[in-house]
Amino acid sequence: MSTWISNLRRRAGRIAPALALAALAGCVAPTAGPAPRSVAVADGTLVLAAPRGFCVDNRSLRNQGAAAFVLFGNCAALSRDPSDARPDYPAVLSAAVSMGAGGAGLEGRFDQMRQFFRSPAGRAALSRAGRAETVEVLDIRTEGSLLLIRLSDSAPMGGAPVSETYWRAITGIGGRILSLSVLPLKDRPISDAAQRALLEQFAATIRANNAG
Repeated sequence: MSTWISNLRRRAGRIAPALALAALAGCVAPTAGPAPRSVAVADGTLVLAAPRGFCVDNRSLRNQGAAAFVLFGNCAALSRDPSDARPDYPAVLSAAVSMGAGGAGLEGRFDQMRQFFRSPAGRAALSRAGRAETVEVLDIRTEGSLLLIRLSDSAPMGGAPVSETYWRAITGIGGRILSLSVLPLKDRPISDAAQRALLEQFAATIRANNAG
């Protein structure tokens, strides 16, 4: 079994609960003072940043050695400054980081990853609760360096008002595996095309912040 599959299986029970616990704060609760646009994780070797209008929710940050997790929300809402930037879409963005082959090394495994994420172990890795039965994989496709997954997850999000159905991207940056998600708000849906475009912009923003 490859290393990245072993890592995903071990981390399914850790990253998903972190997302559930942090999501409510990321959606509705402001922070004091300016909201940062980016954050350095993985022992300072990787910078996570999101498209314009999205800022780091510091309370969601989990940064432990090589692994990390963070949510990005509406800058103006987080900073409580109405003049601050606002995103084009009503959503919460998430980024989870783990060790693994990045770049072309990961892209060469996309076919294997498609099979994995349709399996019970793969659906458990995608689940917010770490349980395969909460997840239905609706679509998996490749766009350049991104493996895009459309899924529905019935597991609760700690009361956060986000949609069960959303898009996630798996990609390799700086020798690490990133799992990026666009989580639309329940009462303000975003089209599939807009979610995918935002995911691609999210990944491109992170790449630009780690160029060289």
